[in-house]
Amino acid sequence: MHPPRRCLSRLLPVLVGLLLASTLSVAQARSAPAAYAGSRVHDVQRTTRAGIAIETGRLGGVAYRIDVPQDWNQRLVVFYHGYSLDPVHYDLDAPQAWLAPMLARGYAVIQSAYAQTGWALQSAMADTAQLRAYFSARHGAPRQTLVAGDSMGGALTALTIESDPGNYQGALALCGALAPSWELGQRQFRMLAAFAYYFPGILPTLGPVPVDYAPTPEIEKRIAATFAAHPGRFADLRAIWHVGTPQDLPGVIAFATALVQRAQQQAGGNPFGNAGYVYLGTRDDAALNAGVTRYRADPAAVAYLLRYYTPSGRLLRPMLELHDLADPLVPADSVDAYAERVQRAGHAGMFVQQYVPAEGHCVFTGAEVGRAFDELTRWIDHGQRPQPGKLPGG
Repeated sequence: MHPPRRCLSRLLPVLVGLLLASTLSVAQARSAPAAYAGSRVHDVQRTTRAGIAIETGRLGGVAYRIDVPQDWNQRLVVFYHGYSLDPVHYDLDAPQAWLAPMLARGYAVIQSAYAQTGWALQSAMADTAQLRAYFSARHGAPRQTLVAGDSMGGALTALTIESDPGNYQGALALCGALAPSWELGQRQFRMLAAFAYYFPGILPTLGPVPVDYAPTPEIEKRIAATFAAHPGRFADLRAIWHVGTPQDLPGVIAFATALVQRAQQQAGGNPFGNAGYVYLGTRDDAALNAGVTRYRADPAAVAYLLRYYTPSGRLLRPMLELHDLADPLVPADSVDAYAERVQRAGHAGMFVQQYVPAEGHCVFTGAEVGRAFDELTRWIDHGQRPQPGKLPGG
């Protein structure tokens, strides 16, 4: 994210943390409510804007939003939002820019806020399955259902299409946190430890992050100021972080610290460590490796992250992933870990990654998401598999 955009924190779209393991996700997806209890639907509000019927409310206590275009084509997009530190709320406002192209093409869109905040994989799939059942009860069963999501929602997209290919015909992951949660968290943790070596006293300890820590504009300003005061140290940090600028990394670093904090709380211990990691690429690797604070991971907490989530790669339906080329929070090359699992599972033909030449986390335009959506639907409806690489049309 550039400072985590709309995806991760709802401050902006971002990650790290813990998605349902494929084996567990399969069981949970299949055991999710097959029908909703009508009495559990409350606080319902409805309106129509520009030919879109909008409904918000709470289903089983969880906020949701449903958008149905007037010329609905009987197709549905189930959309998973990204990481949020705070509860997500939906209003009867205009559709999000990313979702507008799907609605314009005649697809209905549903979104659950999830019962959990943070890395909400434990609740998100069941909450969304319940919403999908509610939608079908009100509007009729769609003749085609696609799944999409951004950042953490991209991981949920992968879990859903892997575990429930019978009910979903395709998937679109946007800036997806598709690599195993532990691997993504490890990268962030190691980089944060290096940041503390180069810029001590700016952020709290990582072992563990204090419960009262919160990413604030003041912290971001302090990080930006120390980057400006020490350009050589920033260059060293950037060399091992690989992507990011003095303008966008302060927000990413402040937010990533909160991601580690929440992961430690959810896992019941510190699931990350850098005790045996060797840092390379700086002006003085020996000094960094000798001076950086070393942390050891708690095995039980590591097991939790491995459980929530390690993808299987059993991809039986088409899945397109779109990434910002220079994403400093969920790097574009982290998606290779997912692609490798798909390859090993024997389903490489079902996965394609494309990119846009942008810097930041989840900074796509609505038009770019629309073009990616068209790439996916042509693949599903007409068998035209997209070409990997740059998103066409830009």
